[in-house]
Amino acid sequence: MPSWRNNPVRHARFAFLLGASLAGALPLAAQDVPAAAPAAEPAAPKSLLPQGFEEPVADAPAAPLPGTDGVAAPASTDAPFIRPRALPDPAATAAAAQAVDPFAIAATGRSLEIAGPLGSLVTGPGAGYGLNTFAGSNGRFVAGVMRRMDTPIASRWAHIVLRRALLSESLTPRDVNSGDWVAERGWLLLRMGEVDGAKALLDSVPLDRFSRKLYLVAGQAALAAADLPGLCPLAPTAQALSTDTLWKLANAICAGMTGDDITAANVFDQLRDGEKANDFDLLLAERVATLSGTGGRAANLDWTEVDTLTPYRFGLATAAGLKVPPEFYAKLPVQQSGWVVRAPGLSDEIRGPALRRAAVQGVASAQEMVNFAAMETARLDTEAFDATPAAALRAAYAAAKPADRLSGMRTLWEAGDSADDHYAGQIETALAAASFPVDKRYADDAPMLIGAMLSAGAADAALRWWPVIDDASGATHDNGWALLAAADAGTRVPVTTDRFKDWAKGLSGPKAVTKHRAALLLAGLGGLGKAGDDWDGLRDDYEVDAPANSWTRAIDAAAKAGRTGEVVVLAASALQGAWADVPPAHFAHLVAALVAVGRGHEARMIVAEAVMRA
Repeated sequence: MPSWRNNPVRHARFAFLLGASLAGALPLAAQDVPAAAPAAEPAAPKSLLPQGFEEPVADAPAAPLPGTDGVAAPASTDAPFIRPRALPDPAATAAAAQAVDPFAIAATGRSLEIAGPLGSLVTGPGAGYGLNTFAGSNGRFVAGVMRRMDTPIASRWAHIVLRRALLSESLTPRDVNSGDWVAERGWLLLRMGEVDGAKALLDSVPLDRFSRKLYLVAGQAALAAADLPGLCPLAPTAQALSTDTLWKLANAICAGMTGDDITAANVFDQLRDGEKANDFDLLLAERVATLSGTGGRAANLDWTEVDTLTPYRFGLATAAGLKVPPEFYAKLPVQQSGWVVRAPGLSDEIRGPALRRAAVQGVASAQEMVNFAAMETARLDTEAFDATPAAALRAAYAAAKPADRLSGMRTLWEAGDSADDHYAGQIETALAAASFPVDKRYADDAPMLIGAMLSAGAADAALRWWPVIDDASGATHDNGWALLAAADAGTRVPVTTDRFKDWAKGLSGPKAVTKHRAALLLAGLGGLGKAGDDWDGLRDDYEVDAPANSWTRAIDAAAKAGRTGEVVVLAASALQGAWADVPPAHFAHLVAALVAVGRGHEARMIVAEAVMRA
């Protein structure tokens, strides 16, 4: 498996892929429409697909270190060409039902071919995308994109859409083994920080239907969830399938759990003599086995001997309740914030900062942030509580006067030093903003209130502020217009070139940054069908249009065929890294494709998010 550290290969280094080279590299090029194969496309935007995307990939050998075993599969196929500007008409697509940041919950226990934790057990709009989520897709192609996706992705809302697709109770697509398909979904969910979803997905598959890759990913999920007993039914078979030392250690720990001290001790001695694991990881396993029931081999751990909290160390230490120095959690990759939030037994001092990072990514909801603060309220006396950020949150939700509620929200919006900190504050106040009274006296704060609501998908509540925004002037009007123009599913908010120019002219910051931000909104409005031919001059000015490449052909073809899951995966692949890495030409295609497959609400939230965060 790839390292949990951030992948240094970012969009700027991705190989440029021509349609012809993609088709020529693949054994499975059959599609509904023949692929166009131009000789050269020098003006096309850089491809967002990872290096080697067009090459068949063999199974990677198992890694020698515990908790880092490799999962890979072959990929991929080309897709037919569709004109980049042939954008679908959103009026022809039913508006997606709104839901405030819903989350997947329980596993269904269905068969391997129809695997996934979402289905009839999960109610509410937007919970999952149905049995046909990946119907008609080439599984090898989609799995190849998923496997190479670098997380976290830029957009909170794209993360939410991707999670919903991966967790949908759906049929296995063609050209991929069912077990491997579940493994690919689970592995991407883990890399996204979605440990609960990954565990539920994998637990929905009977053990006698596991493939090799499914064993390997299930082991990673058990570590991420700090579920050591979950390793025990997997370990005997997995040890025969993989050379990863994890499974030998798991067998020893599981022997200790059942009171078989001799077997556990023998395995540990063999591993130490054969130098199959470093001393710290062996001592950690022995300590866990000792706590589980074996005797005489307990060892004190010196965390100064290591400098990282690997998935293996995280899982074992968390499961055993061992104290880990706080700085190790601070150094975890941001995508593992979701693991920390869901980990049992960790202190609020560790889980609190991780919760904010997880919310910005899309792992945690606005409601979870409020619930966490409420638990803190219950544990502290009044004087201690008043000195915490939770006091401002309580004011935002419960103060008697609207002005005091707004003051509490401002405190949270301005907390922290980074843009992500400020966005976390908007998510945290989303539900408070949605219930705040619409009043022109608070017009100056309306754009921030609207942004907070849209961070959690509350578009209808945000649109109540349009009369106030329309009567306002200057930055209040322009910023409010940009957000509501993106969020409006109908024609309530006028979208004109003059309004766009006024907003773009008022943006502050380096010229390259403001131009990119404006270009993303322009591209997003085009994808939503709100910027027609009369916007051509602006599209030229902001370089929104560009010749097609392999990625645009793939997502356009998937959208035309209604392949929802494939569209979602490709859209997420275009949003790897930071918002600054997202080419506007690709953004227009991904927004249009999401609208075309019935995910219009989510598409609008992604465009609004680009306005706030780009």
